[in-house]
Amino acid sequence: MSETLTGGCLCEAVRYRCEAAPKLTVHCYCTDCRKLSGTGHSTHTVFDEDAFVLTGEVTEYVKTADSGRTINRRFCPVCGSPVFHTRTGMEGLVVIRTSTLDTPEAVKPTRAIYVSRAVSWDPVDTSLQCFEEMTPQAPQG
Repeated sequence: MSETLTGGCLCEAVRYRCEAAPKLTVHCYCTDCRKLSGTGHSTHTVFDEDAFVLTGEVTEYVKTADSGRTINRRFCPVCGSPVFHTRTGMEGLVVIRTSTLDTPEAVKPTRAIYVSRAVSWDPVDTSLQCFEEMTPQAPQG
């Protein structure tokens, strides 16, 4: 990828750039992602953490997922936009909310996770590689 991907929150107090190609883009239908997004699923893009450059201050919310792993979600403290998260078991990676990219069309989902939890009014794209729960392995790209 020759182009750096950039993004940020609604009010632009938090900005970031990703200086390497994304490893994976995935739709997630878990309950937490539905509640955080206010809709039926969220879309996430995974990058190497050392290629992720953040400007601005973020607020953090830490929660233990049903997998037992810790998820550190980061939000803009001004407008409340969820921007990215990191988690145990995926060290060295950062997971951005794809909707926060300035050009979200630059990436394309290839997987859907937690499809067993999808709500009926937000149907799963079955052309993607689908997993009933979490992907069995960390993203390889």
